[in-house]
Amino acid sequence: MTTNNLKLYKKKLKILQKLYHYQNYHYDATRHVSIYQEDVLTTEERQQLEQDQWKINDILAVDHNSLIQSIRVWGQHEALSLERAIAEFVAAVGGSYPRGMTTLHSTLFAHHVPDHTYESARRLLACGICGFADDENWENIASIRYSLYQGRLYNNVIGVYTDLEERIHLPAISPTEEDITIFRNLLQHLDQADEDMTPGSYEKSLTGSKLIKGNAGIRRDILQSLSLVGILPNSQIQLDHTAWTAFEDIIDPEVNLNNTKGRSDMEMPWAGWEGKLGVDWEKAHQLFGVYL
Repeated sequence: MTTNNLKLYKKKLKILQKLYHYQNYHYDATRHVSIYQEDVLTTEERQQLEQDQWKINDILAVDHNSLIQSIRVWGQHEALSLERAIAEFVAAVGGSYPRGMTTLHSTLFAHHVPDHTYESARRLLACGICGFADDENWENIASIRYSLYQGRLYNNVIGVYTDLEERIHLPAISPTEEDITIFRNLLQHLDQADEDMTPGSYEKSLTGSKLIKGNAGIRRDILQSLSLVGILPNSQIQLDHTAWTAFEDIIDPEVNLNNTKGRSDMEMPWAGWEGKLGVDWEKAHQLFGVYL
């Protein structure tokens, strides 16, 4: 992303931060969603969002089958290629385009998710195939879209839908040289981790290195993204970007791990990584070879 575009991005993000502030909403008790108040914005700020065709509140009736069908259709669209997703993810890791964090996961999800109806998971109140939660009825996806602009990984079904639904209309972004350097350095840093490192201790090491811009949540999202495509192996299940793995097959092994219990917010597959596993360089080159 160019310097000028980055300035515009940051300007837009400031508007969104004001709009989606945790105090700037009223609760719709019928649909169980937050409705955000646009009168907090100046006329200029509202015009900016209108120019960007941004929906301040975008209430979606959430249905498993319709979401999966839309995602599968978008997965075949030339504007949502894997090459584009890879480029934008590298730009997110490097910090020039935070919006790109979810692109890699959502594109691969769309390419591989099987056509299916809701199938109850063995242990969770969710679809065992895709992870769709069965208690969802309505969602204000405008707030999810804001999270994407903050640089967060939204790797559930509604997050994938929200990412693809907007990104199909956005211009493709290329990483800067600095983004590429940071991405390479991150993989090297992971590969050189002490063998006895846990995901938690590695996150502390990564924070201390000051290698990645952003907060702890963003660093965790990067590591989870790399784990979901198998570039960061885990001790429980083998993952690969060329094939679909059911949601419950990824999540169920958490019962075997100590770092996913109690108050921990650690999740598979990143939770199953160990320092001795390092980086799967073969998979890294398959996906990111042009940037390595």
